[in-house]
Amino acid sequence: MTMVMMENNPIARLVPTPRNMWHLMLGGFAATGFYEIWANWPTALFAGFPLEPPALIKSLFSHQLGVSVPDVWAKALHYVTGFIFYPLGYWALTRIRSFGHPADGWIWGVITYFIALGFFAPLAGLPFLLIGENNHLSLMSLIGHAMYGYVLAVVFQALEAQK
Repeated sequence: MTMVMMENNPIARLVPTPRNMWHLMLGGFAATGFYEIWANWPTALFAGFPLEPPALIKSLFSHQLGVSVPDVWAKALHYVTGFIFYPLGYWALTRIRSFGHPADGWIWGVITYFIALGFFAPLAGLPFLLIGENNHLSLMSLIGHAMYGYVLAVVFQALEAQK
């Protein structure tokens, strides 16, 4: 399929090229690295303990399927989500409706917060957005996810701008 045909086909626009995918993964890697630092240091200082996405994953599998997931697999799923799945979501968002850079990153980051704590947390038996359980942790998660989206967007856009 030629580039002109791909640009005119809305479905084809949703599929990243290998170059786009590499840049998305590098952006996801940088953003996940930032999120891990945020989750373990400033969050622990402010909320009293760190954000632990693997614990959410373990709780989700246990609550929904009655399956005990080892720490290493929960961490792997968290990293794969940060390196691949969330960057692909960012790609889809910016292909469907872009608000411009850096707003796309901030918006996608907030969306990932709602995916994690608005959708998956209740499925794991936790309160929606952790409201009432630990509001400080919820706030730090929101900030961390928003920054994740921003870092993802900045790195991705910088790499895409290179020839």
